[in-house]
Amino acid sequence: MSVIDSLLRRLYDYLNIGTPAQKADCIFVLAGRQERKIFGIDLWRQGCAPELILSVGRFEWRKFYELGLPADGGLKGLVEQTRPVHRHFFVRLTGQDASCRWVQPGWFGTWREAKALAEFMEHHPVRSILTISDAVHLRRVAVAFRRAFQGQAVRLAFVAVDALSIPVQRDSWWRLSASRSFVLRELCKYFAYRVIF
Repeated sequence: MSVIDSLLRRLYDYLNIGTPAQKADCIFVLAGRQERKIFGIDLWRQGCAPELILSVGRFEWRKFYELGLPADGGLKGLVEQTRPVHRHFFVRLTGQDASCRWVQPGWFGTWREAKALAEFMEHHPVRSILTISDAVHLRRVAVAFRRAFQGQAVRLAFVAVDALSIPVQRDSWWRLSASRSFVLRELCKYFAYRVIF
């Protein structure tokens, strides 16, 4: 292994602050790739948490019904009532029950999701949340969520989507332009979040 390869792996490891999945009161899956939702649903079905909240972005609702969940909580109805540019929702599942609520879209998507979840949890308090996203996204996710939940007695844990299902691999991310761009863009966003939040 060359020195450069070693440094590039360390950059990936710096961004990935993920921990193994553990028992919690709620699993929250950030909007984005379908693999995030599949991974979060698997953890929920394995009994990691009694409650699951899926963040569903503007175009993601179309694939929601491929997830095989027992209900959508009214997602389809909300989609039909909401202009495409304003479509962002949280779908909450507890056992066979489901509910859906609209989330204000805008800039700084990860921060918006964190803030919306923290506001929701003020009325539905939990003691612990597992937050699911891609490995290199997690350090920025942690900045947003720790800021949003400041003052709330909630234990936050950050879990990376299973490495086998992600497009950015730790040992070779710099070899492909798409994954190179993804990691370097994420690094820039992380430093922007540190400055802003």
